[in-house]
Amino acid sequence: MILMAKINLVKRPSLESPFVFLSYLFQTKKQVDQAAKIIALIRKESEPISESRWKDFVLSSRGLYVKVMRKLRDLGLVEKELGHYYLSDQFSAALGKLAKYWRDILKSNSDTIYFSRES
Repeated sequence: MILMAKINLVKRPSLESPFVFLSYLFQTKKQVDQAAKIIALIRKESEPISESRWKDFVLSSRGLYVKVMRKLRDLGLVEKELGHYYLSDQFSAALGKLAKYWRDILKSNSDTIYFSRES
């Protein structure tokens, strides 16, 4: 008698567009659109973009630009060095650390999960 194993295929979730990804990070459509414009402009250039070109980034207002750029930098998607903006991999590195931390929690035998501010 031959036994056949049943294999269930699970489709991995995918993001239809960068706007879907950004909508997880920003609260309003205007913020998502502003973030998309900033990332697209930085990505399009072959060299980091000077902060003196900040007007090129503005979608509707300077206030929106400042708020969104600050959050992009805080999240580690964009970095500024020597007055120039460039895309960063700090966000993906942080997600990797978070994933490892969660795997460690799942593997632990402890009934209590301790959270601390230490990195």
